[in-house]
Amino acid sequence: MPFGADAAGLNLIFDADDTLWESNIHFLEAEAAFFAMLERVGVVERDTIRNSLRHHELQIIAEAGYGRGHYITALHRVVPELAPAHHHENLRDEVEQIGMRLLNRRCELLPGVPETLEVLAERHRLLLFTKGHPSEQLAKLERSGLRGFFSRVGVPREKDPENYLLLMAQAGLDPQRTVMIGNSPRSDINPALAAGLHAVYIPYPHTWELEHEEIDHSCGRVMTVTAFPQLLELF
Repeated sequence: MPFGADAAGLNLIFDADDTLWESNIHFLEAEAAFFAMLERVGVVERDTIRNSLRHHELQIIAEAGYGRGHYITALHRVVPELAPAHHHENLRDEVEQIGMRLLNRRCELLPGVPETLEVLAERHRLLLFTKGHPSEQLAKLERSGLRGFFSRVGVPREKDPENYLLLMAQAGLDPQRTVMIGNSPRSDINPALAAGLHAVYIPYPHTWELEHEEIDHSCGRVMTVTAFPQLLELF
């Protein structure tokens, strides 16, 4: 990269959450409400709350995968672990209210996304490859109005090199003419590079902390842009 005269007819694979639309900021809002809820009943050590929540999040992800509903389950598991027993019933109701706000939160498209995809779709084959709960992700995609831009949509449980290679085989993609575009070094950039793809990193200020990693720039197959519309300068 850049592909220069060979830039026509590439395969561009896009992440969804925090690449096409806002997502993690909604979890941060839910977490802040959860902290405030527990503080009202005397649980004030935020590091303790956060560590317990991350423990249960990761446990549930290992058991059942990602998803907003699973995050709510993690919140419920923290309550009996940290809060006084006589508050449990009321706190369960409050967690459900936090959960409903999270589930119903509209995912706003990031600036320039639809206009940029419209142009790119005329030049290249666009695919969507994003982890999460399949029904949640597909519902967000339909509500976004972006579904028509993508020739193929995949929602794997994890985005690791093996799943990128499986996608390449199933979709018949040449890795030398395929680019992964996303905001997560851990899930979008590094595993795509490990599978032999090119990649474009679009940093997002509210990327989930567990998606941060050092990016391997030594391969020469990754570029960084600061805004989604800048993809038109590359492709």
